[in-house]
Amino acid sequence: MKRIPLPEHAHDITAEWLQQALAAGGASGLPEIDAVEVERLSDVTNALGNVFRCRVVARGDVAADPASVIVKIPTSNALALKLARWLSLHRREHVYYRDIASRGRVRVPSLFYGDFDPRSHRFVLVLEDLGAMEAIPQTAGVGVARARRAIREIAAFQGSFWEATDDPALVACGAFLTAGESRIMQTIYLLTLPAAFERFGDLFTADTRRRAEAFGTRIVAHFAAVAEGPKTVVHGDFRGDNVLFGAGNEDDLAVIDWQGCGIGCGMYDVAFFLATSVSVDDRRRVERDVVGEYHDIVCRLGAKHYSRDDGWRSYRQNVLGTLMPMVIGSGALDMSDPALVDQTRELLGRTLTAIEDLDAWEFLPARDRLFSSGGAFSILSRGGYKAYTLILGLRKRRGD
Repeated sequence: MKRIPLPEHAHDITAEWLQQALAAGGASGLPEIDAVEVERLSDVTNALGNVFRCRVVARGDVAADPASVIVKIPTSNALALKLARWLSLHRREHVYYRDIASRGRVRVPSLFYGDFDPRSHRFVLVLEDLGAMEAIPQTAGVGVARARRAIREIAAFQGSFWEATDDPALVACGAFLTAGESRIMQTIYLLTLPAAFERFGDLFTADTRRRAEAFGTRIVAHFAAVAEGPKTVVHGDFRGDNVLFGAGNEDDLAVIDWQGCGIGCGMYDVAFFLATSVSVDDRRRVERDVVGEYHDIVCRLGAKHYSRDDGWRSYRQNVLGTLMPMVIGSGALDMSDPALVDQTRELLGRTLTAIEDLDAWEFLPARDRLFSSGGAFSILSRGGYKAYTLILGLRKRRGD
C-alpha cells in the first residue's frame, strides 16, 4: 500500500489528500474529488483522538462514492497523546482494523485507508461513515432489548477468537493490559481518586471509600488475576456510545472505537457494558440471564471447560475492574460543565451500585508481600498515595 503524509490537523484533510488516501487504500474508479467539507465530531468520549466527518464533493455532476467518510487522527493534547502512546492505543486500533476486523463476527466500519508510524505513534484511519445508525448515550441507558442484542454480538465475536491467543494478528495486537500498562493505570487511578472523592464524595460510604483506596494499590494484581482465565479479543471500551444500532432494525448493529482492544478476559466487556450503560433496575433484572446467554454462545463456538458458574464468577470479578475507568474519568475530566457532572455522577453511581449488588469486593486482591511479584510496586503505591493525599490536604488548608 502506498504511504501518504499523515495529517495532523483538520486543515490537512484536503481534497487532494483524501483522493490519495482512498486510492492508496485500494479504491478504484474514483471520481475526482473537488472539495471536502470537514466537521469535527470529537467530544469527551473521544478524548484520545480527533474524529471528523468528511463530506465529499465530486467534480462535475458525478455522485461521490463514498459520499462521506470518517477520518480519525491523534489528539492535539500533548498529555493525552503521551497516554495513548504509553498504552499503545493507536497501534492497537490500526492493527485491529487492518488485520482482525474482517475476521470478527461483529460489524465494524469498513477501513478505506489506514497508516501508523511506530516511532511517533501518529496514525490515521479513513473509515466508513455509519452516521445513519443510532448510538444510545451511555448516560441515557441502553434498554433491555438492545442490551441483550449487544451482549449477544460481543459473545459471538469473542467466541470466534476463544483461546486463539497464538494467532499472529492477535499477538500483534497485544494484551488488553500488559503489566507495564496496568502500572500506568494504577498510578493514574491513585492520582485521580482524591478528586473523585471531592467531587462525588456523597456516592461513597466510609467503607467503599476505604475499599476504593485499597483497590487503587492493587489494580495490577486485579488485572493479573483476571487474565489467568480464558482469553479472547477484548474491545476494552464496550459501552453504549460505542455500539451503533440500525434505525428500525434491531438486528443491524455495529461496534466502533477499538483503540483499547487486546487479548484478555472477554467478560470485562460484558461487565463494563452492563454496569455502566444499563440502568440499575434493568441490569438487576436481566444480568443473570444475559451472562448465561453469553456463556452459551461462546460454548457453542468452541469454549471448553467453562461452566455457567465460571461465567458468573468472572462477571462479578470483572465488575470490580470497571471501577478503574470510572474513577479516572470522575477525577480527571474537566467538570466545569454541569451536564458532564450529572452524567459522570450517574455512571459512577451505577458502577458503585453494581459492585455492592454483586459483592464484587470479594475479589479485591490480598495485599502483596514485599518480595512477591509486584509487591514492591504495590507498597510504593500505598506510600506514595498517603504522601500525595497529605500534600493535597496541606495545600487545601493553605488555599492553594
